[in-house]
Amino acid sequence: MNYTVAIYSGNIPSTTFIENLIEGMSEKGLRILLFGKKLKDVSYKENVEIIATPQSELPLILFVIKEAGKLYFKNRNKLSKLLTSVKARNKSFRYFVKDLGAILPILNAAPDIFHIQWAKTLQVYPELMQLLDSKIAVSLRGAHINYSPLNDPELAEAYRSHFPKVDAFHAVSNAISSEAQKYGAVSNKIYVIHSSVRDSLLTGDVHPKIKGTKLEILSVGRFHWKKGYHYGLDTMKMLKESKIDFHYTIVAQGDVPEEITFLMNEYDLSNEVTIIPGLQYGTLIDKLKSSHVLLLPSVEEGIANVVLEAMAVGVPVITTDCGGMNEVVTDEINGFIVKVRNPEAVAQKISALLGKTENELSLMTSHAREKIRNEFSRQGQIEQFHSFYNKLATE
Repeated sequence: MNYTVAIYSGNIPSTTFIENLIEGMSEKGLRILLFGKKLKDVSYKENVEIIATPQSELPLILFVIKEAGKLYFKNRNKLSKLLTSVKARNKSFRYFVKDLGAILPILNAAPDIFHIQWAKTLQVYPELMQLLDSKIAVSLRGAHINYSPLNDPELAEAYRSHFPKVDAFHAVSNAISSEAQKYGAVSNKIYVIHSSVRDSLLTGDVHPKIKGTKLEILSVGRFHWKKGYHYGLDTMKMLKESKIDFHYTIVAQGDVPEEITFLMNEYDLSNEVTIIPGLQYGTLIDKLKSSHVLLLPSVEEGIANVVLEAMAVGVPVITTDCGGMNEVVTDEINGFIVKVRNPEAVAQKISALLGKTENELSLMTSHAREKIRNEFSRQGQIEQFHSFYNKLATE
């Protein structure tokens, strides 16, 4: 079956999971188009074509003139509608040209399937829904669905306007699928395809280690209120009061919030807590493997990749029951799961972890790895996306 898929995130290259999708679909032989800002040189297979929009002013203007000319000869009525719409929502000439530079090459290429990776794109470039003669697919991910529309009424209204017209949705979890339906996403057009982990993480033996050593607790994720790090520090205070020998490391990009600094001082945790401002992927995995437990204290998530990675490499996990995490972790079977905003429950689970025998821990981490192997493998994800695109292309 021959068809063209545009995988659109706006940046080239994009995030790891989107790059994995591009690589996987190119391996399946699909013709892939990538649009947006080219952040750096990247090598893809020959069936992946990059159509980059220039970012500096003069090259961008020349690019827009060229692409507008193409569309004029293809469909001058469509060009007229595009210019009218983009001009109406842009008072600045600079942003008018910038938006045209993003939209025009997509309209000219007219792929069979246009797969939007970030749902907010529907609000940023509404003309894609109005003028693009392609099947439209939208991925439903984390913050874009779980809380951004709650804080932004205009975004919520854009979703309500556009979601009923989308041809198919990819959801990272059943939980996020349910959330999207509140904004008009049609349930029988939503396909749940979980994230995947790298195959290399599923190799090697699993030997969890707890007894006789200082408990090394790790949390990973950018500094944001939804990550719940203050609840994590509340738990560390309880562990210290219980005389548990531990060290808590937070690997998080961004400035350390004042609240976190205050709590570390207030709870006298300067010797027990270390904050690392981000790590390269390989170094992060090494840090994960050397930890005794991964803690996800989040208030909101889709499905946290770091939990999948911990389960794959055999590190016990304690997670809050947020987003789609209960689709991954079953309490006391392949990890521990607690209610959100409940540091006392987290402390209890850490105590339960410390009380496990070596055989009990090995069984738990074996179940965790098997869960990842069966439901979150890269090959499984590739096959599901290929079926997703095939079905959409033939409808």
